[in-house]
Amino acid sequence: MRISSQQIALCIPSEFEIVRQSGAHLILRSLKPMGIAERGHALLELEKTLRASLNEAIEVFLEPMGDTNALRIRLRGVKV
Repeated sequence: MRISSQQIALCIPSEFEIVRQSGAHLILRSLKPMGIAERGHALLELEKTLRASLNEAIEVFLEPMGDTNALRIRLRGVKV
């Protein structure tokens, strides 16, 4: 059974937005800065909630982010 985006959107908390849905895979973007532990816990809880409310196996992933460390960005390409 195909899960509709509307069904999923009703379960997604406001700190996430849907980037892409492909079958039982859901890729989200975080709209607020979160620590690693907080982000991991939020994703696991969301996956449990979606599985329970939709009665479907679904996997939730977070959109990969680039490096946001200012020092590493400034020093990229510098040779010592």
